[in-house]
Amino acid sequence: MGFIFTIALAVVVAPEGQIAFLAATEQEDQQVCVLNLPGGEITPIGAGQRDGEPAWSPDGAWIAYITQAPESGTGVRLVRPDGASERILKHAEEWVHGPPVWSPDGTKLAYTTGGGLDQRVMVYDLDSDTEERWGTDTQSLLRPAWNGDAQIIAVGTVGEPGALSTDLFWVTKTTANPAIELQASTGTYVEWLPKPLPEEGAVAYESNDGGDREIFVFAMKRGAMDVSNHRAADWNPVWSPSGEWIAFESFRGGRRGVYRVNPVQVRVSPIAAAEDHDNWAPAWSPDGQWLAYVSNRDGRPRLYATNADEDETIAITQHELNDYAPAWRPETK
Repeated sequence: MGFIFTIALAVVVAPEGQIAFLAATEQEDQQVCVLNLPGGEITPIGAGQRDGEPAWSPDGAWIAYITQAPESGTGVRLVRPDGASERILKHAEEWVHGPPVWSPDGTKLAYTTGGGLDQRVMVYDLDSDTEERWGTDTQSLLRPAWNGDAQIIAVGTVGEPGALSTDLFWVTKTTANPAIELQASTGTYVEWLPKPLPEEGAVAYESNDGGDREIFVFAMKRGAMDVSNHRAADWNPVWSPSGEWIAFESFRGGRRGVYRVNPVQVRVSPIAAAEDHDNWAPAWSPDGQWLAYVSNRDGRPRLYATNADEDETIAITQHELNDYAPAWRPETK
């Protein structure tokens, strides 16, 4: 009697869309590129002069990044995803620090100038082609993030030289006020890298409140809460498009890995973690199904993507360059 065996082959459905990223052999030739999925075609579009990490406009029409200015210093450039046209912004300061961040309505870009204890948040209005400082003359601010179109949350340096720390500040055109309500407990702690979710009234950020580097989330109904809660360092929170999940990086597996956490249930699960290589820089796909990230599992930094629910992983770049800082193109309406 014969038998018929049916072999079920797993079919991996590749992600779609476009990812902007940095490709380089060395830091000096870092260049913004765009990867088309699922085909894998790569188009270099940046200046290629120590380009910084790319940031998509909310409508996906432009990519902003910081690179060497035409004469000296650094500045912000805008480029179309196909590289067909670009726009070089005019800055009052010679040195501009990033990454640049888009306002939700896509009309403004925020970034930092200055250095040391005199760092300033600058906002560029793309419609009027003007640049102005936000905040106050006395408060040093950096790492801005938009909390709606008229307010920024930024990291501010506090204390005196030799005893410096950082707090989070609510920033407008003329004010910079400590975001005291975001603190989980009283005391002096280092806070860093705020990531607002304005539509939910929530902010994710890093803090050493509790003893080591953790991911905290402030929500209007619950206050501030440690959602990563591990003795190893956790950092770089990235909201999923729906706000259901936060991807972050952690050393909890012994090496740098990518994890996700539901900030309500405080349930952490690994996305890309291993004992013999590192994974970092997570970026969500617009539908929230995939996480792109950098991994050196084959010896050099390349881009990979993992389906967060199906536990499927594919390599999405395989050229002979080092790849960094993936950013998924938003869905266009």
